[in-house]
Amino acid sequence: MLDAMRAFDWGSTPAGPIASWAEPLKHAARLMMLGATPMALLLGREGLLAYNDAMRELFGDHYDGSLARPVEDVLPEAASFYREAIDRCFAGQGCRFLDQPLRLYRDGEWKAAWFNLSFMPVADVEGFVSGVLVIVSETTARVKALRELDNTRKRLEVALDASGMVGTWDIDVATNRLTGDERFARLFDISAEECFAGVDNDLLVDLVHPDDRESVRVALERSMETGADYHCRYRLLTAKGQRWFLDAGRALRDKDGRVEKLTGIVVDLTEQVSIEEALYQSEARFRALVESIPQIVWSTDAGGRHDYFNSRWTEFTGLDPNAVAPDEWQRLVHPDDWPLVAQTWEECLATGVPYDIEYRFRHYSGEYRWLRVMALPLHDREGTIARWYGTSTDIEDQKRLVDESELVANELEHRIRNLFALVNGLVALSVRENPDVAPIAADFQERLSALHRAHGLIRTRGRAADHLPTSIQALVGALLEPYDDGQGRIVIGGDDLDLAEAMVTPLALVFHELASNSAKYGALAVRTGVLSLRFERNKGTLRVHWDETAPVTTSAGKEAGYGSRLLSLTIERQLKGRYSQTLTQDGLSFEFEIPVPHAS
Repeated sequence: MLDAMRAFDWGSTPAGPIASWAEPLKHAARLMMLGATPMALLLGREGLLAYNDAMRELFGDHYDGSLARPVEDVLPEAASFYREAIDRCFAGQGCRFLDQPLRLYRDGEWKAAWFNLSFMPVADVEGFVSGVLVIVSETTARVKALRELDNTRKRLEVALDASGMVGTWDIDVATNRLTGDERFARLFDISAEECFAGVDNDLLVDLVHPDDRESVRVALERSMETGADYHCRYRLLTAKGQRWFLDAGRALRDKDGRVEKLTGIVVDLTEQVSIEEALYQSEARFRALVESIPQIVWSTDAGGRHDYFNSRWTEFTGLDPNAVAPDEWQRLVHPDDWPLVAQTWEECLATGVPYDIEYRFRHYSGEYRWLRVMALPLHDREGTIARWYGTSTDIEDQKRLVDESELVANELEHRIRNLFALVNGLVALSVRENPDVAPIAADFQERLSALHRAHGLIRTRGRAADHLPTSIQALVGALLEPYDDGQGRIVIGGDDLDLAEAMVTPLALVFHELASNSAKYGALAVRTGVLSLRFERNKGTLRVHWDETAPVTTSAGKEAGYGSRLLSLTIERQLKGRYSQTLTQDGLSFEFEIPVPHAS
C-alpha cells in the first residue's frame, strides 16, 4: 500500500503544497498498515489515494486500478454520499455512518452490502486538512442476520399466537400416542387421517436426527413426570433436506393433579439457526484475526477502562486478562514515562484524537520493554465515543538496533573524518616534495573537500535525533557557500526534493566541478558575473539548469579534460542521466536530467 502511495503523483495533486500535507497523509497510511485499522481507505478531495490489503480483499479485483481516480468514478452509485462526507471532512468535521448501504461488484454481479463508515479529516499541526481517512467495517452479515432474526421472531410470535403456524400436536401421557394437525402430518411424512387418529410417539421420535434423539426423549419424560414446560430443539430430515425445529408445549393435568396430556406447537428454526451459525462464524473469524497478529490487541469503554486483551497480553505480561483490574495496566508503565502517558491518554479520551505513543512497559521477566501503542475511538450513531480499540507493539529490538547503529555510525564518522585528514596531509606532504604538482594537488584537495561536505550532509540526515533530510537545494547551498559574497550573484530556485543517500555524493561531485570551473573561467571568476541555478521536477525525473552570465567569454568545457570525463562518468553512468553544454558570448548554459526514483 505504501508503494502505491509512492507511485501516486503527490506533486501534481491540487490539494496543497507538499510540505503542508504529504506528511499527515503518510502518517495516516502508516496507521493503516497497523492492526488498529484492519480495513481503511485514504481519500483526497478529488480521488482515492490508498487502500490497505484488507480493503483490496473486500472490494475484489474489479476495483483494482482505482488509485488516483475520482471517487465518483470508482463508486458512481454512492457519488453524492461520498462527496458530502468528503466535503464535511475538508471543512474540519468528521462523520460516521452505521449500516450504510452500498452496491458493489462482486463475483461477477452487482450485490447489496452494508458498512459502518468513519470519516476522519487528516490534518497537520496547523489544522490544514489534506485528506480523509475512512475506517471501514462490513456489516452485511450482521444486517442480514438481524433482519432474518427479526423475521423469524415475528413468525415465532405469530405461530405461538395462532397455535399452529408449522404444526400443532397433543400427546396422551397414558398411551404415549400423539395426534396432530395436517401440517404436522406433512412435517413427519404421514397421512393426515393417521395423524388425526393418533400415532405412537416413540415412532416419531425415532425420525429425529440421531444426535438429537436422546435429548428429545429426556425432555418429554421430564415434562410428563413433573409437569414442567416442554421445550426442545432438534433436527429432522424432510423433503427439503435437514431442518431445525422447536417443540414448545405445556402439561395439562387432570382433576387429581396428575399430568394427563402435553399440548404444543412446532416452529421451523432453520433460518434462525443458520443466522446464529453465521454470527458465530463471524465472531470466530474476528477472534482468529485478533489472535493471529503479533501485537497486543485491547479495548476499553468510553472512560478508558480496559475490558479486553488478546492472548499476546498474557504472553508479554504473564498476567491473566480475566483476573486483572481495568486500571491494572497503569502500574505496569515505567514510572518515568507515566506522566506523559497519563496526559496523552486523558487528552485522547476527552477529544477523540487517535492515540499514538511510545513508552516502556513491564515485561513478565521484570524488565521494561518499549511499546508502540496506538488506538482509535469507536463512535455511536450520535457521534459520541462508545469504545476504544488499540494495539501495543513490542519495539524494544528496534530501539536497541537504532542505538547500536548510531554508535557504529558515530565511530565510522570519526574514522572517515580522520581518513580525510590523513589523505589531505599526504597530499600536502607530496606537494612540498614535488612543487610541480601543486596545481593538480589543489584541484584534488578541493574535490576531496566537496566529498567531505557531502558526507557530512549524509551523516546529519542519518542521525536518529535529527531526522533532517538532505534536499537538492540544501546540498547545492552548502557547496556554493564558499563562493557567495552576499551580493546576490548566486540565485537558486525552482523545485526542491529530498535525495536518496546514494545520490548525494555523485551530485556533490557534479556541482563541485561546475562551481570550480565557474570560479576559474566563468561567472564566479568576475565580480559582475551571475550564476542562476534552477531545478524542475517532472514525474520521475529532475532537470537542472546551470546558467552563467559573465562579461567575458568563458573557457570552461572547451577541452575534454578530466573535469569533462568526471561529469560524463557521474551523470551518464552513475546517475543514468544525460547532459548538454552550450557556450555563448555571454556565458555558459549547462543542463542535465536524471531519474529520481528514490526521491521523496
